[in-house]
Amino acid sequence: MRLVQLDAFLKDIRDFPLETKEDLLSLIHRFLNGENLNRNDFKTFKLDKNTKIQEFRVKDHMGNWRVISTIIQGQTLVLVYGFHKKSQELQEKDKDTIRARIRRIDL
Repeated sequence: MRLVQLDAFLKDIRDFPLETKEDLLSLIHRFLNGENLNRNDFKTFKLDKNTKIQEFRVKDHMGNWRVISTIIQGQTLVLVYGFHKKSQELQEKDKDTIRARIRRIDL
């Protein structure tokens, strides 16, 4: 499986702490290498009936950090959104951003 990072995603994570970025990218590479990740670190779910996503999770002294991806045609993991999670539920504005970015993917 190949990895693609959207430009918007790269802007999202630009200000993440360096160690947090390294931890998230390590999780992503472990996933790409076929490792089963702990549910505290990773979750796959449907945002709606047409949008299946993967959530990579890191928690540090500053809080909870997330990277959202989707798999295109079973061959490409696309990193679409990164954010500092501040509430229990995924906010509707975050869901809208994720959906919009996935719709615009052109590989």
